[in-house]
Amino acid sequence: MEPFECIYVEWVDAMAECDWEEITESRIHKCRSLGFLVYEDDLTLCIASVVSAEDRMSNAKIHIPKAWITKEKRIKVD
Repeated sequence: MEPFECIYVEWVDAMAECDWEEITESRIHKCRSLGFLVYEDDLTLCIASVVSAEDRMSNAKIHIPKAWITKEKRIKVD
């Protein structure tokens, strides 16, 4: 069975607010994630914090749209 590939990504996330306030700036969050690449397609990466190599299960996942990714580094782990 193939081992999971590790990945580091820098990406931007939307910010939501629900208060009435004066609009003074546009804000997004600059994020960094490091984990195991468990799924990828043309639009999305899915990174998990925990994986089980025996049964290919994963936990604590985040799905990040590729359009939001500003930097990516794939890391080989033996």
